[in-house]
Amino acid sequence: MGRGKHGRTWRWLLLVLGVLAVGGCAGLTGRAREEREIAIDLPISRDEAVRRTLATFRIQGYRVRETLTSGTTPETEPFEHEGAEAVFRATITGSARASRVVLTGTYRRVQLGGIVRTKEREVRRSDDPIERALWDRLLNLSLVIRRPAR
Repeated sequence: MGRGKHGRTWRWLLLVLGVLAVGGCAGLTGRAREEREIAIDLPISRDEAVRRTLATFRIQGYRVRETLTSGTTPETEPFEHEGAEAVFRATITGSARASRVVLTGTYRRVQLGGIVRTKEREVRRSDDPIERALWDRLLNLSLVIRRPAR
């Protein structure tokens, strides 16, 4: 009886430890999970959200990559920013009454005069100077998209 009881206790303990390990330790260390996207809920149709997002990208000076699916998933052409090459993306979903725009971005650090580019990374809200600057640009895009047309 002792062995079975201890065996179940150990299995339960291992299960709890496994869940904590898989779930991450952010809650235990007090650090919040880093944000990697900006979601904007709008009281307009999905079609209007697509028009507003594309117009905002262009007004802010970004060139939009033209593809067959660029309507609801537009992305910018790569652009230079403080030693990095970045791309911003929007995913637009919704219906005739409401829509959601989710903004994300990726970047590569450019080194040795543009000859070398690092592995692609997600733009996130962090303390890294390049990521912080790119995150601020995404945030600015979200503020303009939220603003109703005049």
